[in-house]
Amino acid sequence: MIGFDLEKYLNHSRKVDLSEFDFSSATQYPLTASEIRCLEYMMDIELSTIGYLRSVLRTSLIYDPEAIGFLSCWAYEEYFHGRVIREYLKAAGVDVSKDRTAHVRRNTTLRERAEEAGMIVMCALTDHFTATFLTWGAIQEMTTLEAYHLLASRTGNPVLKQVLWRLAKDERRHFSFYFNKARVRLEAVPAQRLTTLLLKHFWTPVGSGVKKDPEVEWMIDYLFAGSEGADAVSRIDSTIARLPGLAWFNLFAARKRAIHLEVPAAASSSCTRDSVAASSSHSPALELSETSS
Repeated sequence: MIGFDLEKYLNHSRKVDLSEFDFSSATQYPLTASEIRCLEYMMDIELSTIGYLRSVLRTSLIYDPEAIGFLSCWAYEEYFHGRVIREYLKAAGVDVSKDRTAHVRRNTTLRERAEEAGMIVMCALTDHFTATFLTWGAIQEMTTLEAYHLLASRTGNPVLKQVLWRLAKDERRHFSFYFNKARVRLEAVPAQRLTTLLLKHFWTPVGSGVKKDPEVEWMIDYLFAGSEGADAVSRIDSTIARLPGLAWFNLFAARKRAIHLEVPAAASSSCTRDSVAASSSHSPALELSETSS
């Protein structure tokens, strides 16, 4: 695959191990209420990946050797992202129920279930839907990557910062696969037209369906606030717009503007007040590479 070395990725894929972190000092650096809310959201989405994979494997992607190789490692890595966040929260004194993941999965919205069913139907109708799925995946993975980066750059908590930068390293590779695979599939004009149609009418931010709309809106309004957040939004839209036939893409910025009008200003201000300002020595912004690392 041009732009992504799949064999290199498969050879180096590994779980995020708890031994990479020292959580013994977690309670020395208290998490803010907004950081806890963000981490619980991120944990729930990462641990829900296996349910999404179940739906994906019922589509035509099951016949694509490259996709099967990647998705096998992707789901494995995403599960351990959720596990690391869960264990960090517990080490920081946050109560996480043992059956939380099952509870989250049982309470997915009707939209999530409809999207899963729709994906199966569309794959049966046309091979070009694979391009839409891959493009959708690229948007969601880049959003996740930017979200981890934004939270890491803002927090004054050194333990949290280390966790987030480590997870972002994996997300960069995940984004690279989806983006480069989508670029190939979108070379066909019918695939471009179908993807444009479906994205414009059905795309929703990462976590939608697993989480209710107010929670999704709060996350985007909080994480993508300020000039740094605006820059991240611009990077997402401009990067996806480089895919064939998607020069029009501006959906994340449009959604952010809509959410900003919907989320009460008082709630947004409260979230800003309890966040910890990042130190002047924080790590530089992630370079969004289109190649595997």
